[in-house]
Amino acid sequence: MKNLFKKVSLLLVVVMMVGFVTACGSTETGTNGGSTVAEDKGGWPNGPIEIVVPFNAGGDTDFHARTYAKYLEPILGQPVVVLNIAGANGSAGSIEVMDAEPNGQKALFFHDSMLMNKIVGVTDFAHEAFDVAATGIMDNSYILAVNADSPYETLDDLVQDAKNRPGEILYASSIGGYTYYVGTLLEQLTGIDLNIVDAGGGSDRNAALLAGKIDTNVNPYGVMKPYIDSGDFRVLAVFSEERSGLFPDVPTAKEQGYDIIAQRAYFLSFPKGTDPEIIAKMSDAMEQVAAMEEYKKDVETAYAVEPAFLNTEDTLKYLNNAMAEFEAAKDIINGQ
Repeated sequence: MKNLFKKVSLLLVVVMMVGFVTACGSTETGTNGGSTVAEDKGGWPNGPIEIVVPFNAGGDTDFHARTYAKYLEPILGQPVVVLNIAGANGSAGSIEVMDAEPNGQKALFFHDSMLMNKIVGVTDFAHEAFDVAATGIMDNSYILAVNADSPYETLDDLVQDAKNRPGEILYASSIGGYTYYVGTLLEQLTGIDLNIVDAGGGSDRNAALLAGKIDTNVNPYGVMKPYIDSGDFRVLAVFSEERSGLFPDVPTAKEQGYDIIAQRAYFLSFPKGTDPEIIAKMSDAMEQVAAMEEYKKDVETAYAVEPAFLNTEDTLKYLNNAMAEFEAAKDIINGQ
């Protein structure tokens, strides 16, 4: 009887130790109101995540990356740090991530200009060189604006004047950038010849339009919003299928007879070779962010855009279609 008591006691001790070890080995990092991404007991993410923005701080890409990072942290349960690595229209930051270890700890936040860089020969790669996770923002708020002192009240006013004065209307762009592509689309559709000049990034082009050094500027609405609100700029058209609910007084180019649609996806990608499970978890986390009311309010207030989440498959489909469109217009984009 005494021996039986010893055996039962030993068994209880073993059971308790197993339970203790199991409990210690299970880590639950990060919660989001009961929804947890990093509950896989030692799996990704297991350290700070770096998101590279391939431009300087302060622009739209930087804003969208930092806003996502803020809301991703509690979901992923790890710090999400934004790094700005500017150079060669986003190429320097892209290469930084492309050459990184595919361990899920470093990612790139970029947009369609990655594709345009390949089209114009700045790089020899685009999204196919990465493992794409998801799209957080689909910006369809591209507008064409003029200085408030401009004689143009409508898009047609500008087009008709450009027909009468070929090569004289100054259209600001970043050569090789997406706004350059939009300008070539406008020329192709209307048969006009604009004087497309390189006026730098979005803030540089705003300064040039404010100073009257250029005639027109194309940017996402949020990039020009302060000048629109102050009355310095007048918006002639938005290049979207329908009017935006955030600035409903601006007519679309399409309803004015010019069927031009401009949009770009802000997507997140990892180095090639990243574990598909990591990509799926990041996509899931980004979808949770896109559904948050606080996040929606942040991006609407700052940049007049609405969240538009695309998962991995849909993002790849969008990027492949966009690349095919750019390839078809390659000669026009390169001025050949």
